[in-house]
Amino acid sequence: MGVKLFDSELKVMDVLWREGDTTAKHISDVLHAEVGWNMNTTYTLIKRCIKKGAIERSEPHLY
Repeated sequence: MGVKLFDSELKVMDVLWREGDTTAKHISDVLHAEVGWNMNTTYTLIKRCIKKGAIERSEPHLY
């Protein structure tokens, strides 16, 4: 069975699919420009995606 993601989590994934490996800060900047989300919202969604196994974190802070 695959990972089930909410629409908000899919927005994070969409940035990663378009941009490739990148930092949480960059994801936050893109989603702030596109959707108006603040940094805390984006970081919370990144953490949810990590917990669900949809993305992995590697050093230095790349997702």
